[in-house]
Amino acid sequence: MFSFLSSNRPGAVDLAKLDALDKVTTNVMLADADHTIVYVNPAMKAFLRDAEGDMQKDLPNFSAARLVGESMDLFHQTPGHQRRLLDSLTAPHQSTISVGPRQFDLTSTPLFDAGGRRTGTVVEWSDASIRQQAFDFSGQIKAISKSQAMITFNMDGTVVEANQNFLDLLGYSLEEIRGKHHSIFVEAAYRSSPDYQQFWAALNRGEFQAAEYKRIGKGGREVWIQASYNPILDAAGKPVKVVKFATDVTAQKVKNADYVGQIEAIGKSQAVISFNMDGTIIEANANFLNALGYSPDEVRGKHHSIFVEAAYANSPDYQQFWAALNRGEYQAAEYKRIGKGGREVWIQASYNPILDLNGKPFKVVKFATDVTLQKLRNADYAGQIDAIQKSQAVISFNMDGTIIEANANFLNALGYTQDEVKGRHHSIFVDPAYRASADYQQFWATLNRGEYQAAEYKRIGKGGREVWIQASYNPILDLNGKPFKVVKYATDVSEMVRNRMENERGMTECVDVLKSVSGGDLTKKMTQAYEGTFSQIKDALNGTIDKLFEMVDTITAAANSINSATGEIATGNLDLSQRSEQQASALEETAASMEELSATVKQNAANAQQANQLASGARDVAASGGQVVSDAIAAMGRIEASSQRIGDIVGMIDEIAFQTNLLALNAAVEAARAGDAGKGFAVVAQEVRSLAQRSAQASKEIKGLIGQSTTEVKGGADLVKKAGTTLDDILGSVKRVADIVAEIAAASQEQADGIEQVNAAVTQMDEMTQQNAALVEESSAAASALEDQSQELDRLMGFFQTGKVRAAPEPAHAVETRRAPPARTPAKATHAHEHLNKLHSAKETKAPPAKRPAPSRKAGGDDWEEF
Repeated sequence: MFSFLSSNRPGAVDLAKLDALDKVTTNVMLADADHTIVYVNPAMKAFLRDAEGDMQKDLPNFSAARLVGESMDLFHQTPGHQRRLLDSLTAPHQSTISVGPRQFDLTSTPLFDAGGRRTGTVVEWSDASIRQQAFDFSGQIKAISKSQAMITFNMDGTVVEANQNFLDLLGYSLEEIRGKHHSIFVEAAYRSSPDYQQFWAALNRGEFQAAEYKRIGKGGREVWIQASYNPILDAAGKPVKVVKFATDVTAQKVKNADYVGQIEAIGKSQAVISFNMDGTIIEANANFLNALGYSPDEVRGKHHSIFVEAAYANSPDYQQFWAALNRGEYQAAEYKRIGKGGREVWIQASYNPILDLNGKPFKVVKFATDVTLQKLRNADYAGQIDAIQKSQAVISFNMDGTIIEANANFLNALGYTQDEVKGRHHSIFVDPAYRASADYQQFWATLNRGEYQAAEYKRIGKGGREVWIQASYNPILDLNGKPFKVVKYATDVSEMVRNRMENERGMTECVDVLKSVSGGDLTKKMTQAYEGTFSQIKDALNGTIDKLFEMVDTITAAANSINSATGEIATGNLDLSQRSEQQASALEETAASMEELSATVKQNAANAQQANQLASGARDVAASGGQVVSDAIAAMGRIEASSQRIGDIVGMIDEIAFQTNLLALNAAVEAARAGDAGKGFAVVAQEVRSLAQRSAQASKEIKGLIGQSTTEVKGGADLVKKAGTTLDDILGSVKRVADIVAEIAAASQEQADGIEQVNAAVTQMDEMTQQNAALVEESSAAASALEDQSQELDRLMGFFQTGKVRAAPEPAHAVETRRAPPARTPAKATHAHEHLNKLHSAKETKAPPAKRPAPSRKAGGDDWEEF
């Protein structure tokens, strides 16, 4: 074929034959015996130009336009191996090379001349991907044929071929359908419709058709298929046949219809919204939009985060939420969402990732129910339950009485732990007798009928401790109204019950004791032990009985004393009558003596008045003498002070003379130093010194005389002071004498006045004596009445039983038979009499008048003492 490569002229080309190669569509390249490219046809050039960019990734200098003259070695990484291979060819050889991302199938055909010598190589190039694609298509069609129903139609719709899957799906054999029209597989109504005619018209235009179709199998059986009708085009692009690939989706269709029905039902009752995997909203149904308050346009394309709080939208939890959905993980819970205008909405929702055929999530569908009202109601319920849990003992039971759980208040009240009661029967809390009783069986039967039970119950705690509770047993009903558990709410009232029992016990004893007291029995008291209020009542009641006992005893003793005292009063009245007569006689004698005494006292008072006047004169004279002495003392003091001052002046003169002497001595010394010039000055200094010495001598003599004078003045001053002191003493004595005389005069006057009062008193005493006689008679009558009353009091006190032996009172008439005793000291009074005497002791006893103190005096001399 390629003999145009002359053996005589290697590399020569027959242009006429090359022109023929230019017209073929095969990609052809010619190389001579040295593997140098000598020809590339246009198809090859176009083919390599198309691949040039990819090939330059491995061959940077490759150019499709400059191949002629290049060595074929440029296409091979190991040119030596390639040359040996080409040189050894005796027949066409197929190989595949990779250049860049491209793969090429090469067919190398050696050329020989007439002598059998190799003159060159013809290389045909093709795209390996086309071959691989053809193999792939063939493999896929085989695989599809195994897994799918496949049927081939002519362009007029008649059946050419069908695989076994299609035949099994529609229930036909190949002979039953070959040559028949496709319309045997559709309903009669659709077969005659314009849609069916248009369906085949589209296929005849080469248009691909794919959808879900309802087809009719043998016997009229309805079959749903997911199918594609694929027009196969010839080289001119004209459809020549139609190949249909189909999958039986009848079961899936039924299932999808069920799903669609369910989803539509859910969409009617629930809020539904769908999201892309990035969280943007695809669509939302009316229920969702109404719940959140938005319109479709307000949410479509927006991110899910518009429905959550800003803090949560920016949190790692929110990022993790969407990350989990993107992993295909289902999310369901109760969520708080934010509606339009910031309104808080609570929803019970599930976020459901929808997976594609590869199991990869491609969208999220959320189904939600608005539970805002339920959430608020549940929050209210939860708050109430939580408050009850904090304040009350709570325990729950299964309907057979086994314990589910108990809170801390219950466990603390009964003394158990959670593990000690969980799974145990309620009967561990009751005493054995009640546990075995019909009442206990009836109690649980009532609860199993759903009937509420509430009362005050006695329960047994850990260790047998008795606990009283105020409790309610509440059957909890399921949605069908059937009890499924019992919740018990209880309050520990053990202390209250114990207090009530103690109150009842205390009240009973208190009433018994009060009944005894009302019957006069004071020997019965409250003796049982109590706490709290009844302990105080016990102490108060017993104290009252003790006080009443003491009062009755005291009144009884007082009545007896009064009874005895009335006898003594009667005796005293008799004595008083006799003494009143004696007193009247004595008062007459006393009156006469008082008249004589009055005259004597008046005379003494007159004498005392004269003595008082003389004493006053003497006091005035003594006072004058004392003033003269005081003046003399003051004058002596001034003389003493003057003498002292003169002495100081003389001392100063003596000092001046001393200083003058010193100055004169200094002047003589200086004059001696001056020689003749100082002689005159020395004479003067000598004279001054002589005068200073005489002056000092004179001052010493004066000072001596003044000192002697001062001593004498001091002596005289001391004598004057002593005379003043003596005169002061005399003045004091005279004043005291005068005061005593004045007091004597005042006392004499008081005595005179007193005697006159005594005379009046004696007269009044005489009148009182007459009145006393009358009072004695009245006192006797009162004493008799008092004795009657004391006996009545004693009878009344006899109503009370104190446990003591009572003494019988002495009758009053015994007093009448007594003789009047002579004047004597009354016998010792009884307890009551002594009490009455004490009450009147302050009035009956008078303090004696205070004596005047004697005037104090100082001994001033014998004459003053004698005076």
